Amino acid sequence: MSQDILDRQQHHLAQLLEAIQRCAWFLHQSEARVAWPLEAAWLEAHKKDIDLFETLAAINERFAKLQDSLASAMRHSALLVG
Repeated sequence: MSQDILDRQQHHLAQLLEAIQRCAWFLHQSEARVAWPLEAAWLEAHKKDIDLFETLAAINERFAKLQDSLASAMRHSALLVG
């Protein structure tokens, strides 16, 4: 029975790691759509550029999701290690 629990926990950790990979990939794809660094004058000139701000919002959301996923995976790993 304990092996079954361990297998399920390892499977859950594997799913978390896959989610982290997806988050990082999509974050990278969104980040590549923006010319960095962003300068104040350029942002002012593009303040109504819907595509730009949708991309920036996606970057913000995906970064937050990546942080949450990493925290969950680290917490779960610590529990598995004991």
